[in-house]
Amino acid sequence: MKKNIKMAILVAFLGVFVACSSESTPTYSELGSDNYPQKFYVEYVPCTYGANWSPEAFNQDMLPGWQELLVEVDSTIVAAYGLTYEGEKPEDAPGDGFWQLIWNSKADADAGWETWESYEKTADWSESTADILACGTKAETFSFDAYVRRDGNALGAFNLESFSSDYQQCLYNEGQGSSELIAVIDQFEEWIESSDSSIYAPYSYVVLAPDYEDEEVDLFWGNFNQNAELREAGNAYFLKTGTDIQDAFDKVMTCEDPIDYVTGEIPLT
Repeated sequence: MKKNIKMAILVAFLGVFVACSSESTPTYSELGSDNYPQKFYVEYVPCTYGANWSPEAFNQDMLPGWQELLVEVDSTIVAAYGLTYEGEKPEDAPGDGFWQLIWNSKADADAGWETWESYEKTADWSESTADILACGTKAETFSFDAYVRRDGNALGAFNLESFSSDYQQCLYNEGQGSSELIAVIDQFEEWIESSDSSIYAPYSYVVLAPDYEDEEVDLFWGNFNQNAELREAGNAYFLKTGTDIQDAFDKVMTCEDPIDYVTGEIPLT
């Protein structure tokens, strides 16, 4: 769906437009409102496969230790997911995929990382499992304020064991900003409500505002489908029935091509 914005496009994780001046670019905090609230704080930790990587090794030899450590540090992580590239990994990718962490707030994330990185056992666990999967530190993590308009399961419940996600990196066009984006999202929501969602459901989306400085990114637009087939069906349907909305998105921002991921929940317990 709103992912075919043919201009720039979110990338490897969450990018953004070619920027205009700070005077004309609203801050991300302006996205927050009763109609378009910030729901959570999300982080993407880049990870690289080790020599002994396999899903079995991760589940049997790595995951249990992580779950035990979450209890020991009294973690406030709300949810976690693993993302791997659906197709060929981009040349500039920071790793083979990401360990996604969902928090209720930036404050929770900062406190959680401080406790995690100061706890001796976490370093031992990371070192002992690096031959399976080696992941970055807080300093290497991509962090975002996440904004959503609708409940993630509003168009049907997802099977979180494995689903499709894609992200486009975007920049606001000159003179455009969050107010204009929200207005187009209003139109997109109307399209969703009137569409034949049986073609592409379940479906959800998120707007990610980077909590770091990057002149090449204003936001990432993320789409979620159950699988690649439903994603492509939804894209084709949107191209036939939502061209006016796509044109409106293109007026507000320029996005790179989406990067597709196979995503799955990482259980906390």
